Amino acid sequence: MKTGNLSLISQYPPAMKLFRSLPLFLLLVLHCYLSFAQTTPISGVVNTYYQVIDVVPAKACVIVPDAAGLSHNDKVMLVQMKGASINTNSSSSSFGDTTSLNNAGNYEIATVCHVIDDSVFMVFMFLNQYTVSGKVQLVKIPKYYNADVIDTLKPAPWNNTTGMGGVLAIEVEEDLILNAPIYGDSSGFRGGQFRVSSGDCGNFFPPAATDYAYNANNLSPQDGAFKGEGIADVLAAQSGGRGAPANGGGGGNNHNNGGGGGANLSAGGDGGGNSSSGGCRTNLLGKSGKALSSYSGKKIFAGGGGGAGQANNGFPAAYGGGNGGGIIFIKAKNLAGNNEKITANGQRGSAAIGDGGAGGGAGGTVIMNVNNYIGITTIESNGGLGGSVNNQATAGRCYGSGGGGSGGAIYFSGAAPAVPVTIAAGNGGIETSRSGTCNPAISSLAGSAGQIIPDYTYSSSLILESSYCAAILPVELIWFKASYTNDQILLKWQTALPETGERFIVERSANGSTWIQIDEQPAVEEILVYQHIDPGPQAGTNFYRLKMIDKMNTISYSAIHKIFIPFKSDPIKIYPNPAHKKIIITGNIFPHTELSLFDLSGKLLWSKKVTANQSIREVDLPDLSRGIYLLKIGDAVKKLIIR
Repeated sequence: MKTGNLSLISQYPPAMKLFRSLPLFLLLVLHCYLSFAQTTPISGVVNTYYQVIDVVPAKACVIVPDAAGLSHNDKVMLVQMKGASINTNSSSSSFGDTTSLNNAGNYEIATVCHVIDDSVFMVFMFLNQYTVSGKVQLVKIPKYYNADVIDTLKPAPWNNTTGMGGVLAIEVEEDLILNAPIYGDSSGFRGGQFRVSSGDCGNFFPPAATDYAYNANNLSPQDGAFKGEGIADVLAAQSGGRGAPANGGGGGNNHNNGGGGGANLSAGGDGGGNSSSGGCRTNLLGKSGKALSSYSGKKIFAGGGGGAGQANNGFPAAYGGGNGGGIIFIKAKNLAGNNEKITANGQRGSAAIGDGGAGGGAGGTVIMNVNNYIGITTIESNGGLGGSVNNQATAGRCYGSGGGGSGGAIYFSGAAPAVPVTIAAGNGGIETSRSGTCNPAISSLAGSAGQIIPDYTYSSSLILESSYCAAILPVELIWFKASYTNDQILLKWQTALPETGERFIVERSANGSTWIQIDEQPAVEEILVYQHIDPGPQAGTNFYRLKMIDKMNTISYSAIHKIFIPFKSDPIKIYPNPAHKKIIITGNIFPHTELSLFDLSGKLLWSKKVTANQSIREVDLPDLSRGIYLLKIGDAVKKLIIR
């Protein structure tokens, strides 16, 4: 008997690892539930990224170098990462001020209508305008019925060369179960690169001693360290120096000044200044990244990178400025947190020894379109700490630490949930081993706290249907229908021009994303109406679509139909679910039937017996914490969510 039980448990999917202490009858029921519910284990990078090289608004179309992997009905995010205009006057304290966001930050969730070669057409017209020179990318969003995060789920890091990455986006129809974190930390805009300069004090030589932008690649000397990356690209000639380019932090100027922290919708913190009493001692600290506007939620941004600290000692830092947090988009009905985290934090700026410390990256953007939060999930978009400086107690020599990155932005589709949510700013770095003969410290500053935005509706192109989409769909298909009768699914379709077709393939899916072929029929000249009977639909939701292949071998798809098949062996229902104080149970409930409520450890919390035969019964629940429970009604076991 023991061998049999161990064998059964060893076959459970990853989501079951939480439930191995349950009584055997609950294990069996829950195993059947999860198997039916198509729980998909997910981890690593699940998104696919496409560089957009052209946008054709009139046809709701984007052009990508290679559209492999995209097909009809795919969900995608279209987002422009950059493209803002800034003040580029190197000698002005206004260097890097945003003069126009242009289309930077514009985004929307869209549905693919059709793919022809390198052209991807959408079902609906675009909500926003996009400029491809501003690094526009198309991110394919995987869709699941239930999903179990079994190892760290993360975006590919942002790559400014390819213009792709930095975004994690998923859709889950029912339950998203966290058994590992969702981690978007340090995936956003890059921090300023660390480089070692010559020892010369470039800030002693006018007229450019106090400028806000230099060529950071010039190391003899490096008059200004590399700036952090943000929504505005800068030329190589202005890649360094204390001026902050939009939400990127400024680099520390020569000599050994700290870099500024990156920003999102809130500002970063200034770097620390050189407070030496001898030698190279000019205070030209890196300025903080500047706060951006979301235009009432219409724009989203990755966190800005922190600026590097100016350095000449030759002690290699682990890295330069901290990277900003990435962008996370999650749509799910229920989120079971299991004390795991969802984070888009900025990275800490690199520490320094006898040099300028680097600025921290800003927190990124998190969009949570979730109906119910079950258990504890910590959601974070914090700014990175500024890099510290060890002055080594060198007489009269004290240098600037890095500024803190700002907190990011977290959006909720409803009220902010009763789970830990933080958008804290990163503190400025600290100076240690200061000489007593230095001037008063010029401390780096913390960034500003981020923003929590409730009742948010994400941008989705669902308003005006694209007439061009309808024009490029196969004109020979007049209709495609699916109906449920006598435990079978009847699928019928009609075509106007069967002579143009080669064959029809009927496909079925349990989750709307993974499809299997269940029938294939040739297109026959003069036969207009076709049908197929699926004799074995699964209990629960079944998705159907028609794949059409014409004589030119062009593939197109019908609209998707969704049919729900009820459990025949499970006539008892409970509602509402999620519940609060009471539930209603329907079905044949016989006298002396026992109702028992268990937590997920198998502990019995409450029970009562039915005293009379009833088909509808209202049941008052005991006081329960938010979470998932199992309600046993006679031989039936139901998942009950308490909100």
